[in-house]
Amino acid sequence: MWSVYSRAWLAEVVREEIIECLDLGATLEQVQEDLIGSAEELTDEERAALWLYAWSYCHSRAAAAQLRALIGVGDID
Repeated sequence: MWSVYSRAWLAEVVREEIIECLDLGATLEQVQEDLIGSAEELTDEERAALWLYAWSYCHSRAAAAQLRALIGVGDID
């Protein structure tokens, strides 16, 4: 059984992998299947929080891209 501290460490590792994968062009569905869904050591609530984090990261990047296009500024990432 994983301790709370071990699960917190695992959640942080998965969170970092989520960012990396999304930055490399992975879809939210791929992240869900490959990272979040396979983290069986985490509770359902912890996996749900990671999914929400991934979803918000996707949408914040999309909103930033729309804003850059609206004001005519190139990609600054």
